[in-house]
Amino acid sequence: MANFYKRFLQSVERWPDAIAVEMQHSAGEVERYSYSELRRMADAVAGWLLRNRMPRGTKCAILAANSPRWVAAYLGVMAAGCVAVPLDTAFNPEQVSKLLAASDTELLFADGKHHQALSGRGVEVHAVILDAEGNTGQRPVPHNPGPHNPGPHNHVPLEPGPHTSFESILREHTGVVQAVEVVGEDTASILYTSGTTSDPKGVMLSHDNIRAESDAVFRLIDISPQDAILGVLPLFHALAQMANLILPLGAGARVVYLESLNTTELLRGLRERDVTLFCCVPQFFYLIHERIQKQVGAKGRLAQSSFRWMLKLSAMGRRLGLNPGKLLFRPVHQLLGPKMRYLITGGSRLDPQIGRDFQALGFELLQAYGLTETSGGAVVTPPGDNVMGSVGKPLWGTEVRIVDSSASPVGVDRPPTTATMVGEIALRGPIVMKGYYKRPDATAEVLRDGWLYTGDLGYLDARANLFITGRAKEVIVLSSGKNVYPEEIEAHYTRSPFIKEICVVGLQSEPGEPYSERLHGVVVPNFELLRERKVVNTREVIRFDIETLSAQLPSTKRILSFEIWQDDLPRTTTRKLKRFEIERRVRENQQRGVESEAARPVGEEERTWMAQPEVQRAITVIRARAKKQVAELHPKDNLELDLGLDSMERVELLVALEKELGANVPDSLASEVYTVREMVDAVRAHVGDAAAAEHATAWGSLLSEEPTEPDVLSVGRRHRFAELFWFVFGRFVNLFSRDFFGLKVSGLEKLPRRGPFILSPNHQSFLDPPVLISCLPFFLLKDTFFVGTSEIFGAGMLRALARSLKLIPVDPDANLIPAMRAGAYGLRRGKVLVLYPEGERSIDGPPKVFKKGAAILSLHMQVPIVPVAMDGFFEAWPRGKGFQGFHKLRIAIGEPVYPPKEAASPEAAYEQITKEVRGRVVAMWNELHQALRRKSAAAAD
Repeated sequence: MANFYKRFLQSVERWPDAIAVEMQHSAGEVERYSYSELRRMADAVAGWLLRNRMPRGTKCAILAANSPRWVAAYLGVMAAGCVAVPLDTAFNPEQVSKLLAASDTELLFADGKHHQALSGRGVEVHAVILDAEGNTGQRPVPHNPGPHNPGPHNHVPLEPGPHTSFESILREHTGVVQAVEVVGEDTASILYTSGTTSDPKGVMLSHDNIRAESDAVFRLIDISPQDAILGVLPLFHALAQMANLILPLGAGARVVYLESLNTTELLRGLRERDVTLFCCVPQFFYLIHERIQKQVGAKGRLAQSSFRWMLKLSAMGRRLGLNPGKLLFRPVHQLLGPKMRYLITGGSRLDPQIGRDFQALGFELLQAYGLTETSGGAVVTPPGDNVMGSVGKPLWGTEVRIVDSSASPVGVDRPPTTATMVGEIALRGPIVMKGYYKRPDATAEVLRDGWLYTGDLGYLDARANLFITGRAKEVIVLSSGKNVYPEEIEAHYTRSPFIKEICVVGLQSEPGEPYSERLHGVVVPNFELLRERKVVNTREVIRFDIETLSAQLPSTKRILSFEIWQDDLPRTTTRKLKRFEIERRVRENQQRGVESEAARPVGEEERTWMAQPEVQRAITVIRARAKKQVAELHPKDNLELDLGLDSMERVELLVALEKELGANVPDSLASEVYTVREMVDAVRAHVGDAAAAEHATAWGSLLSEEPTEPDVLSVGRRHRFAELFWFVFGRFVNLFSRDFFGLKVSGLEKLPRRGPFILSPNHQSFLDPPVLISCLPFFLLKDTFFVGTSEIFGAGMLRALARSLKLIPVDPDANLIPAMRAGAYGLRRGKVLVLYPEGERSIDGPPKVFKKGAAILSLHMQVPIVPVAMDGFFEAWPRGKGFQGFHKLRIAIGEPVYPPKEAASPEAAYEQITKEVRGRVVAMWNELHQALRRKSAAAAD
């Protein structure tokens, strides 16, 4: 049975009335075709090809979105003994024209959209228009009813000018077409993969290749007429053709295609079409995983904790051969379809943790690896023996070996248990292609002694499970000789919820850096999550997470620099990163000294908006305050990423715009606007709401207002029992720290006898706050308060605990103005504010950049700042790691820094105060650090 079409006919004979293909339309209706109806459409195509004297082996291209007619055209080409040449719908007309010529295509099946794009582009082949838009300009075809094939005749090419409609082909068809006999070695299809159009290489797959692939999959996974498969991968891709066309139609199953490919329609298809098998790229599963986590997170910390424990319980059950996930996570199974048997992913690396989570949720998530050159999948994780992180074992009849092993061991998150080394993956078997069409040179490069050299790198474990580490040509080789595999590094950094996408490239290091080639990240933030959490300092959050995640990697695998792009990274239609394009753009940006993509064009509607007098006044203010100079301000410019404004400078800009336009914007909007237009429109919407602020400075105006939140107001009240309890508790912490950590404190006598003042320590560890507070005398401890950490203390019992600690749970990242106002409120009532000027724990110990929040409060409240240096805490409990042991702890308290009574330039005063405080903290820290080092060295001797 060389021709797959004959296998399809067997399905037609056994299940003629069963639904073969469905098309889910966006309006809600579903278009259905039974096996017998699909055969009639395919026979119509085959009959038309034969009547037009298309000989066996004629190349017929298909350029259209997934649809039943795409399938019918493919089957009809097969039945006529011709060769299908499916083309990527993302190719531009010039690329399509080049590939049509390279493949010797004589006929093109296209939908109206893509055919129209080719008009006037010099495409010299006759076209069949698959959809309704092709009803014009039909070319009549002589009627020649079957059931027989025309006898031998000379080939008369179809005219390249007028086109034929698929509707006319169906109308003219009668009878049954006898499939043309082919031999197994004949070419069935030629596939051009994405990114090859500069050097087109058409993969020739034979009928034997297709049969071997489908036979091997049927040995592994049972597919029957009771199955329904949702086909979202484009059918011009080898994996999609196999998973979403050849396999189901050879087994009597049902295939569902979507008119619109978006998350809503996809989930509706999974839920409503009784889907049992679904094959997709990893990005879809990441999206679903993120959606589940978001829904759980919206229900509160208790729900999150319960969900994590349920996952652990279910994962334990899976290891015992049980599947409690179907019961524990029923809503998730309803989301992805209650009848789902297998989820299958391929095309790129799957994050093992995501895979483990899906397994714990109760799904069978199989992984596949293959190439167009291997007819689709070559290696698949067997059901019941799914090793997450691995792509499984070779299909029946396929051999895998690792060649040219390097001396570099593998693993970011899973090092091998033996001395397994990475090498190039080679494959051999009946699924391997015939070669590249009319490219013997390229064929000889990859096919040697019957083995296909894939260009992918990986290793085999002791149980013959294959692990993929990356592409040979994408490996970054450091000066030490170590190989870095970008996909592994990217998977590690995407653990940050704020990183939507990241691409790691190798760049020449800056002078003084320890490596000749540094790892540079191109990051696309998760703007949706940032907006949801009202985080405006995108770069700060991304940097913090990158530093934290870097601490978990060997130094040679850490990102040393990064840039932020606001648009999605360029990918192929199978969702693989276009690394060379990304790297080219990175290098161009660096040469220009910018970090951005191409300049955004200003549309007509945007120009009309910008021309309004109020907007012009606002833009003048924004341009004057922007830290980054831009040639032309764009309405969509990001206030932070494009204009360089940090969260505090955004607030100052907002106040300046209020004054300019006579508005009074609610404080909450400061954390809800991200672009120039959003800020301007927010201010314009509140023009005349109340009198604009007339204070001398922005912060003077903002801090003078009294807060109304109960958590803030409670700071001004005494809580005698709580104060006494925490003082006694602090004494125990202090004694414990002195006994086990060798804590030593100097400078306590420099503390003012009463508030108000600000304690400003450097931040090294989670241990900082309790140990520092345990050192304070009772007369200061009772008046001490904190602002921040709403993520931990924002709800439930922890919120009540926060009140007893005088901790105001207002996150400065999302609510800067309320946080600053809360600090000012406490200081006005004579309290002592503990404020970490770095805003985060140090990634390596030394004090980092100090923000100006403490200086702002100091100047406008006229209170001193007491600098505090802390050391040893990082070594005991560093950021990104667990507790490391009992290390010596040191705290030094310096002389207070007093603000000037008057400041002609508040901004200059903020800068001067911040500089002086940091200078004193750094000087004291250096002294503590050197003393600890000398003590350690002496102990070692």
